[in-house]
Amino acid sequence: MKAAVKPGLKPATPKVWAMLRKLEALAERGVDGEKLAAQGKVDRLKARFDFSVAAPAETPDLFHGTFKRSSKARRIFSFPNAEFDVANSVKWAIESATGLRCLHRDRDLLAEASVSTATRLAGIAQHIAQSFRALIAQFNVVDGVSLADRGVFVMGLYDGMMNDLRDMGQRLPGRPGFRAKGRTKKPAPSPATGVHFHPYTLGVTLGRQIRFSVPLEEITAELQGLTQQRLTSASAVSDQQGVGKSSRTGKHDSTVPAHAKKVGNR
Repeated sequence: MKAAVKPGLKPATPKVWAMLRKLEALAERGVDGEKLAAQGKVDRLKARFDFSVAAPAETPDLFHGTFKRSSKARRIFSFPNAEFDVANSVKWAIESATGLRCLHRDRDLLAEASVSTATRLAGIAQHIAQSFRALIAQFNVVDGVSLADRGVFVMGLYDGMMNDLRDMGQRLPGRPGFRAKGRTKKPAPSPATGVHFHPYTLGVTLGRQIRFSVPLEEITAELQGLTQQRLTSASAVSDQQGVGKSSRTGKHDSTVPAHAKKVGNR
């Protein structure tokens, strides 16, 4: 029996429906405390809005429809030299989703596509590149992120966007500077000790939304919320550990900031 809707609730707008879908997905597939936090937000959202009316249609897949091949390679986008990882992500995404061959020529990305398809691919390439750029720029300023972490984050964005997720139990990509226990007596030095989440997992969470054209401001806001939540949680755990140590030894090490604690692979 369907639960009665509370009177006086605002009807859910398409934007609110999109938020509900994202939160429900996070509540189902999130890691650590993400599931519980997402479910709490789902409950609060349903307490504020009326979802009894049918949900609006899903935002179309970025690669929906057909793509026409051509023997001629046409330019669809240009990239700065420093963005080789973004350029490759766009190239691989188009090739994987459409079956069309792409190639780099100097700083241009070309696709063997008809004129109309090349025009559409230009818009897709721009959408992916702009999304990756904005998310990478925001990720780079998170406390403790190293240059090497960027590659793992971009890998997660790509896999999430292409729904090329790792199988259950499959090891996540190694984070630079971290080594498995027992392989070395001394921990490998790492400038990324402040990152209390795995960059790949974070990228996957955001990447799928790129493919379904979720507004970029919503995705960047989610990135900010996730990183802040993880860093705050890690800081609280570190503080509790410090208090416990103080009660046992009578000393509290205040010289090591919370973001300097190392975390292993997840």
